[in-house]
Order: sequence, then C-alpha cells, then structure tokens
Amino acid sequence: MAHPNPIPNPNPNPIPKPKPQTLTLNPSPSPNPNANPNPTPLQAQSWPILAEGSDLIAVAKTGSGKTLGFLLPMLHALAKQTERAPAGPDGAPAVRGLVLAPTRELAQQIDVHGARYCGLLGLTAACVFGGGAPAREQAATLRKQRPALVVATPGRLVDLLGQKALSLTACRHVALDEADRMLDMGFAPQLKTIVEALPPQEGGGKEAGRQTAMFTATWPKSVRQLAGTLLRAAKTRQVFIGTSADAELEANTSVTQVFMHATDDVKESKLYTFLCELSEGSRVICFANTKRRVDMLEKVFWKDGFGTCGVHGDKQQAEREAALRRFTADECPLMFATDVAARGLDIPGVTHVVNFDMAKDVESYIHPH
Repeated sequence: MAHPNPIPNPNPNPIPKPKPQTLTLNPSPSPNPNANPNPTPLQAQSWPILAEGSDLIAVAKTGSGKTLGFLLPMLHALAKQTERAPAGPDGAPAVRGLVLAPTRELAQQIDVHGARYCGLLGLTAACVFGGGAPAREQAATLRKQRPALVVATPGRLVDLLGQKALSLTACRHVALDEADRMLDMGFAPQLKTIVEALPPQEGGGKEAGRQTAMFTATWPKSVRQLAGTLLRAAKTRQVFIGTSADAELEANTSVTQVFMHATDDVKESKLYTFLCELSEGSRVICFANTKRRVDMLEKVFWKDGFGTCGVHGDKQQAEREAALRRFTADECPLMFATDVAARGLDIPGVTHVVNFDMAKDVESYIHPH
C-alpha cells in the first residue's frame, strides 16, 4: 500500500521571477517603488566600507544578504569605468571584477544577481565553472562578450587563465563568497595561481590597489593566516553580524535545534515518522555525508510517496540544476544533498533542515542552518 504524500504541493506553479530594480547604495528608504529595499544589517555595514576602497572580512549567517553585500559595491565601482572590458595580453578580455565561489551552484546563484544588476548598468557579466559547458566554449564566450564581471569556480578559472581566455591584470575588485571553504577545501593551489594573475595589492602611481572582500558564515582560526596573505593589513575592516571575531563556532540561535538519537538501522524509519508529522506546505533539505546515501534516500522516499530530488557532485550539471529548480518551485519539497553540493545556497521557503548523518565537522553543521 503506497503511503500518501505527507508534504503535498500547495502551489504547482513556479515562483515568479523578481522584477528588475534600480541599483542604489543608499541605505535610506527610496521614493522610487522599484528601488532596492532597505539593506540588511550586513549590507548597511559592508557597503560604506567597500565603497571607500577598504578590504573587508564579513561574517554573517546564510540568508543575511551577503551576495548583494559584495556585489553592489563592486558593480558601483565598475560602472564608473569603460562599459566593456579592454583587451589584455594576446587580445584576451581584461576582466575588472571577479567573484570566486567554491561550487558551481553557488556561482550560478551569484551570477543571477550579477547579470540582473549589470543589465541595469549597461555592463556584461559571465559565469564560468567546471562540469557544465566545456572550457573551450566558455573561453569563446568570454572573448565574444568581454565581460566586466566574471563569477567563477577556482578550478575552471585557472583552466581559462592557462588558455589565455581572459586576463586578470586589470582586475582590482575581488570577492570570495563562502571564504572559509575557499581557503579550507583544497583550493589553495588554485587561489595561488589566481592571485599571481591579479594586480598587486598595493597600487603604484595613479593605479589603485587591489580590493579584496571575503564573505562567509563562519570564520575559523584555521583559515585566518592564509586569508591575511590576500588582504591589505592596513586597509582591512571586519564586520561580524550576530557573532564576534573571538566567538566560538555556534549554530544559528534563530533556528530551533533538535537532536534525535538513532542508530543506522532505524534512521530511515525515524526520518519517515518525522516527515509525516510535518504540516502541509513544509519544505525540507536533508543532508547526508556521501553521494551514495543521497541517491539511496532519494529513491527510498520517492517510493514512499514523497516528492524528492537529489544534489551531489557526481550528478550531471543539468540534473543538479533541474533538481534545484524543482525544489525551489515546490514541485519536489524534499531534497537530499551532500553538504558541499549545497554550500552557500540561499533557498527561500525552507522550513526544516535535517542532518541524516552526523556532520563531519562544526563548520559543515553550522553552514546550512
């Protein structure tokens, strides 16, 4: 006997796309109904710091407006320059703004905002990442579009630099999203190559120095030394929202934390019972530590009558994008994922987050909550 779906879909229609807004860095209310709404606390503190040209470390929970926190000041600066990136060595487009993200999903999420606001300013943005279009196709797109802003994952950016598909010699605005993981997930060799391709931190003559912003949900001591090598010590400011520089890692206090003791042989039944007790319209992300377990749980709970989808690194890019679309549109209200695959994604409407497996470390537990 098939179980009824305990999380029915109350709205089969996809979530409508937001209307374009006027770009503004003014934190005061605007009389223009299409203007950007009042900034979040993180944005209100970050924008003036970045607008004055300082480097920044900004730490706040997921969903606090980090993306626009670094993106709008960067675009504000780029808009004062030439509309299209000039040619660098070998005719490669000289990108002027760079955003680095650890995963392709996060890079694409940032690019949605980048393309939207670049369109308002007459600028061009591009997003490059591994696992999607071949590097040669992305290289051809870069040469054709000559974007002012590039959002990239480190590995693919290094590949494109090697192909001379773009130049970073004029890139004086750099942002790292999920900076703790960028510095702690084995990206150090790629970051070293990227930094070597950038202009020096301190400018010379009429040339301004390179500005770097690091935004993250956690800031463990293990990454601070490496971060310091990428920042200008005398020009670095720090913003901590809901925490402090000396605070120990802690879970988001605005989220109710519940611990369920369960051995491996009863986890599935306990999860099933938990899901059946949720109210109508709930949306759940369930994290597992392995790709194999994500696949298994997706199939098991689909057979139990739940609308499920799954995201992990071994799935094709098209599959991952389709899964995120279905979950966001509430077509599949139960998503299973590895923590790395969902790193930094800000998905609206999530009511519950479940860790099916014990998180590998404190950072992995804190980030999704």
